[in-house]
Amino acid sequence: MKYFKVIKENFLWDVGCILETISDGGGYRPIDDIYKKHEGNEYITSHIVENSPEYFQRVFKVDLLTRTVYKIKTEAQALLQKEYKSE
Repeated sequence: MKYFKVIKENFLWDVGCILETISDGGGYRPIDDIYKKHEGNEYITSHIVENSPEYFQRVFKVDLLTRTVYKIKTEAQALLQKEYKSE
């Protein structure tokens, strides 16, 4: 499963919305309806999301002990190292 964060306002979702791949892999939709601007089951094609860095930023799902967050790769790695660091 891939995730992207909306980083620039668009006609479908608010900034901050996290998108996830849809089951057939042909597109992305929000993980929660709270960011949707319209009713319905809108999605956007994978090609647009993955090739529009001015609108979408790749993020990674990080399951921490107490919550789930979505961070860019370097931030996700640092969080995991801190969270699961053995003493």
